[in-house]
Amino acid sequence: MKIQLLSFAALKEFFPSKQDLSLEGINTVSDLKSYLLGLKPDAEKLIKISRISVNQTISKDSDLITEGAIVALLPPSSGG
Repeated sequence: MKIQLLSFAALKEFFPSKQDLSLEGINTVSDLKSYLLGLKPDAEKLIKISRISVNQTISKDSDLITEGAIVALLPPSSGG
């Protein structure tokens, strides 16, 4: 399955801001999180508290990721 992965804010320290991925055996948001943790274990704390959107909809860990999806990693942020 091919997806586009977008990373924002502090997650850009670990992953490119935009990348195309070809994934095997990744079906859910939870699967993707596990895959990303395997790539960058140092990002664990940030990934665990980040929201994930699939095709511009905030998703739960159990939600499916489909072929061609645009997935965004959205860490918490604050501003003023």
